Amino acid sequence: MSDASDVAAVSVDQIYAAVEARDMDRAIRLAAQAHAAGSQAPLVLNLVAYQLELDDRIDEALEVLNQALKVSPGDPTIINSIGVCYSKLARPQNALAAFDDALLLNPDFPHAHNGRGLALQSLGDKDGAKLAQLRAAELDPQFPEPLGALAALAAEDKEWDAARDYAERALALEADQPAGAMALAAVELNAGDPTACETRLTKLIAAGRLTRLHLANALNLRGDAREALGRAPEAMADYAAANRELRPRQVDAQVGRELGLDTCNRLLAYFEKADPGPWKDPVPESQPTDREMGHVFLVGFARSGTTLLEQILASHADIVALEEKPAVDPPIIEFLMNDADIDRLAHLDEAGALHWRKLYWARVREFGVEPAGKVFVDKLPLHTIYLPVIAKLFPRAKILFARRDPRDVVISCFKHRFRANPLTVEFTDLERTAQVYDRFMRLAEIYRAKLPLQVHVHKHEDLVEDLDTQTQAICAFIGLPWDANMRNFVETANRRNIRTPSAGQVRRGLYREGLAAWRKYGDTIEVIKPILAPWAETYGYPKD
Repeated sequence: MSDASDVAAVSVDQIYAAVEARDMDRAIRLAAQAHAAGSQAPLVLNLVAYQLELDDRIDEALEVLNQALKVSPGDPTIINSIGVCYSKLARPQNALAAFDDALLLNPDFPHAHNGRGLALQSLGDKDGAKLAQLRAAELDPQFPEPLGALAALAAEDKEWDAARDYAERALALEADQPAGAMALAAVELNAGDPTACETRLTKLIAAGRLTRLHLANALNLRGDAREALGRAPEAMADYAAANRELRPRQVDAQVGRELGLDTCNRLLAYFEKADPGPWKDPVPESQPTDREMGHVFLVGFARSGTTLLEQILASHADIVALEEKPAVDPPIIEFLMNDADIDRLAHLDEAGALHWRKLYWARVREFGVEPAGKVFVDKLPLHTIYLPVIAKLFPRAKILFARRDPRDVVISCFKHRFRANPLTVEFTDLERTAQVYDRFMRLAEIYRAKLPLQVHVHKHEDLVEDLDTQTQAICAFIGLPWDANMRNFVETANRRNIRTPSAGQVRRGLYREGLAAWRKYGDTIEVIKPILAPWAETYGYPKD
């Protein structure tokens, strides 16, 4: 054995001791020495990759981990580290697969349960995420990350007592544990102490040890605190900084997929010149595909009050609603991905439409909603651009179009976190968010001119001022008598599992603070004003 190998072997022993003592700084330092001496031990490579990951060199970390996997193909710690890298690359599906593979090899691996929980949370499965984190905490009570993750989940669900408990337990194990510290800051903000929230987050950010995702979340929450303190321009600076951290990873994760603004531009180019003839002829529904009393699509744009309106409608005795599930996505993918497929949609016959209708209603039921005997409301605010599919497949469906001041809409999209997809990733750039809004509204105007749509435009601000009058008009459009229980939408919202960023606001009831909120941001939003001014004027909103 060479001298270098002797040094490496000794270093590996020391590394194991450092890891067992939870002294990761020492473990990483020793691993770098061993690697420089020529060691290819899996633990050494794993820790070298970990340092690369901390330095935000994720692709390089994956290369080292794949090298380690060749040395030790069945090592769950290496596979777990690969999952962590995929999580940081905003690729939760890949991450989940890696964590599942690690758990097949070692079902009692707490770090893999923790990583799996974070991936599930990114994919919207909060129940699965909670179970995974509880298992991780059970397996290793001294492991702070699962407790921090549980605190974050509780804060997201507004379970403030649980959030505080989990956060304090995490922070007792590791001072400034990121998820725990941010959850406790959220508790402080909710309790009416934005100063404490801001102070905690400023300290956490200044320490300089946050991952890109944690830094983005901390900046975003500090923005909320500063807004609550009446310092909206500073808050906007934090929101912008948070999105600068998020956008590169989220865009990279969409590799090979058309981003939202590009999709809008492609659809605009097609439908601006499209012959309205084939689109004006609805595909007959002579063969019933379901037993619903009525069918409504609730569209518009994100952050336009659609979650509030959905909860109000779901409070009606004769209405059932589905919240942003991809029931209609298969025909969208089939027909709207290129011009040739859109041509096929324009000339779709009844037999072809019947297949997609049956699939749609089957998927609605798979998502837990029974539409028979009810008016079924499918809430899909960002499916405005996909109305050609809806018009062709469901000519009897009614379109409820939610509208809100465009400036408030765009700023709200920019401030809030969405599960990343090719469309919502655009909301990490303020100007592109405004451009996407502009294209959405242009497409909506073209669709109303060229498609046989039954549309009722609902104005969010009017609902806030006079709920009864507005809901009576909506009921008349849908074809139902008004139901006074629609006033009790907060009770409905508390019963239902709302998974959009609007959940907290809806459970507050009606309030006016969000109306014309764009004014308080001053010069920080100048870039969007010329893009949105024509729509604000068209829709009757004041210029200043």
